[in-house]
Amino acid sequence: MKKRFLFPAFFLILSLSVAHAQASGADNADDSSEAPLFSLDMPDNGVSELEKTEVPESNPFTEAEPSVPATEEASPKPDSMQDVSDGDSSASVVEEVAPESDSVPDTSFEDKSSESGAEKSSSERPSKKSSVEASKGGIAKVPAAKRPQKPDPEKASAAAEKDENDKTADEHRNTIKYGLPSEISALVDTLIKNDDPRFSDELYDVFQSAKNNTIKERILAYFTKFKDPCLEDFAVNLLNDPYDESLGVVKACFQYISAVKTSAAVPAVISLIESENESYFNDAISALGEIGGPGEAVFLMEYLDRDDLTDAQRQTLMRTSGKMQAVETWDYLVDVLENEDENTFVRMYAAESLGMMGKKEAVPVLVEAFNATDPNLRQYVIKGLVNFPDDDEAKTTVIQGIRDEHWRVRQEAIRGAKEMGLTDAVPFLIYRVQNDSERVIKEESVKALASLGTKEADDFLVSQITDKKVGDSIKKKVVEVLLEGGKVGEKEILALADECLDDDRRKDLRYAIGKELAKYKRSQYQDVCLRYLASKDASTIGIGIDIYRTNKFSAAEDIMRGIYADKRANSGVRNRIKKMLEIEDD
Repeated sequence: MKKRFLFPAFFLILSLSVAHAQASGADNADDSSEAPLFSLDMPDNGVSELEKTEVPESNPFTEAEPSVPATEEASPKPDSMQDVSDGDSSASVVEEVAPESDSVPDTSFEDKSSESGAEKSSSERPSKKSSVEASKGGIAKVPAAKRPQKPDPEKASAAAEKDENDKTADEHRNTIKYGLPSEISALVDTLIKNDDPRFSDELYDVFQSAKNNTIKERILAYFTKFKDPCLEDFAVNLLNDPYDESLGVVKACFQYISAVKTSAAVPAVISLIESENESYFNDAISALGEIGGPGEAVFLMEYLDRDDLTDAQRQTLMRTSGKMQAVETWDYLVDVLENEDENTFVRMYAAESLGMMGKKEAVPVLVEAFNATDPNLRQYVIKGLVNFPDDDEAKTTVIQGIRDEHWRVRQEAIRGAKEMGLTDAVPFLIYRVQNDSERVIKEESVKALASLGTKEADDFLVSQITDKKVGDSIKKKVVEVLLEGGKVGEKEILALADECLDDDRRKDLRYAIGKELAKYKRSQYQDVCLRYLASKDASTIGIGIDIYRTNKFSAAEDIMRGIYADKRANSGVRNRIKKMLEIEDD
């Protein structure tokens, strides 16, 4: 009975209250401060005023560089993961879950201007429309399983020449089949370093049954090196649901699909971006920049409009927009770069991305930004201008950057001059080698001079080899770049090696020259190889063995057998010679 009369009673009370209010309305017409007895008005979002909480202002932390900590722990799987369907836009966490009003944004950067710059709402940003529809997240279709590609014959032949003897290849196969995880990992690292594709089938078979995460990571890295799509099925399947896998393996999968250009993974990658899991965000965005197309560029454009992104996330998004040449984000990036209240690191990546898009309209915008007082921003302006090697204003600004007071800006400008082929920069680079206070700038200038390869640059570099006043640290770098170029300076370098072989005070330079010589198969290195082997210093002999392994000088074998026969010789050296020459003990 009580339930039957509940609502009539309520409306009776309500009617009496309204009648009372109307009866006294004339007396209280001028009293606007008096509230009615009942109010049926509610806020549009269904939340009462008492439930509203004020968003606290966050205090930025100061760090030298933005970073995302790496960990090997598996990340918790979001509840929405269970409901994701193929191509269903409802899989997007962004669309289903509104940002929490009391969340604290990540402002862990050196620059504190993000407190005002990050507050800019999407309604205040330039309007960006595209006829291309944004890609959606979802479950990616897993590619069919396939065997590795056949090894490149030239690479296989070059790698075989680096084997210590004819048994080396079989030893590697046995290590892959029966070795410990640490032994297999060390071998894979060597194969990657030597650009050796001969063992793809064996590594593929081991991968299929591998339980050890380290083995998985290294084999993924191996096939990443050779851009072999044989593990696409594994990588895409894992990225569809990575939450129970180690972060190291997940990261390796992101790098793998980026190298192989696995476009089939796009829905899974977008879903991981939308999941807002910090463990995956940066790698997922970077991967999308490598495998995505116009639809993914529009996705990034729309994602940048969000107001809840951290500065680190915005940086990654902007850089990827530039890599994808997502011109849909152009106006947004210009707006960010020109906003002096914006976070400096965010502006840095905006500058780089504007250049990467290749629009000539970027040059005056970037040149103007080069007047900034912050050297970090100037450095990234140079990164952007490097994309315009035919623009006079861009070239002039890069060359002027070589004279910048801050060493990071000088370093970036020197790299830029090298990349752009700015031969007009040669006198500036020579001056930096001779006068700069920073060793890193001297060495960067040496590399740029060797790359530019003008007569003035070549003559200067050769003079650094012969000049007694030039320090050995610079000589090491000059030897490296000239031997790599193979154009000038070889005679002077071999003469310098002879000097160092006669002077034990210059062992460091002797070792450095020998290691560089050992990289190249050149008949003119026979005499210096014999001199290294004739040394009484074990490390020098070891480098002589390295030169022999690359060139297989028959004249060196008698010297090496003599070293092995000497029981007093270094045991490590003797073992290397025994294995390399396949010496059988009596």
